[in-house]
Amino acid sequence: MARLIEILRMTIDIAVALCAVLILVTPLWFGLAAFGTKWEFWSWQTGLNSMTHVWGLRLLLMGLVAGVLTLGVLILYRLLARQGHGNWLSAIAITLIAAAGLTWAIQVEASKSAGPAVLDVTTDVLDPPHFSAGFTARRSGLDASLDYDGKTAADGQTLPALQAGRYPAISTLRLDDPAPTAFARALELARESGWRVSTASAEAGMFEAGAESLWYGFRDDIVVRVRAGEAGGSLVDIRSVARQPVHDLGRNADRVEAFLEALGGAQP
Repeated sequence: MARLIEILRMTIDIAVALCAVLILVTPLWFGLAAFGTKWEFWSWQTGLNSMTHVWGLRLLLMGLVAGVLTLGVLILYRLLARQGHGNWLSAIAITLIAAAGLTWAIQVEASKSAGPAVLDVTTDVLDPPHFSAGFTARRSGLDASLDYDGKTAADGQTLPALQAGRYPAISTLRLDDPAPTAFARALELARESGWRVSTASAEAGMFEAGAESLWYGFRDDIVVRVRAGEAGGSLVDIRSVARQPVHDLGRNADRVEAFLEALGGAQP
């Protein structure tokens, strides 16, 4: 019995040390994958696919197994030796961290399985706002196309049909404000939202902007169009397009909906 207890003590020391290392390495690894991609140290394929989905998942599984097994050994030692030994906090912490990470991964996969991603979202699917030639020329040849009519979803659906099924409430916003006032308010809201406005023309009633996600730095292109309504007031359309062919988990649709809600809600 004494020999077994001694072996358990040595096992606990090693296991607790491993848990402590994993507590530090796990968040550091995911932070490195995300911000290394954002700061362009490597491609998004490396940061998101290899570092996060492949090695990150393995790291989380290792953490969960290490935490659970360490807790099991700690409990066994307590029962046999009638006393405690080792740091329970490290085992508990890495178990919770790994479980939270795996839960997040499961939720992400569930979101993806809900249906094809809509990476080009607009309020007017029949006549979507178009980006200027100058804006288009500044984009990389690796970026997703801005040709709305030429796009189809992964399952072969047209974008209008796909968007109608996923986001039926997204449509042109009608405001009582005259077009110049609505344009000024829309431009101010875009800047308050942290978008990088690159082109703005009150005369043309349109502006172009970009947005970047905190994690991984995924970039989206945005164009807003404001026109006078036939019966007075103004019509506001917005289009948000993901640059990378990566499931955006509804990011662009959420941006469009938030913009419309904020602009419509702020109407006098």
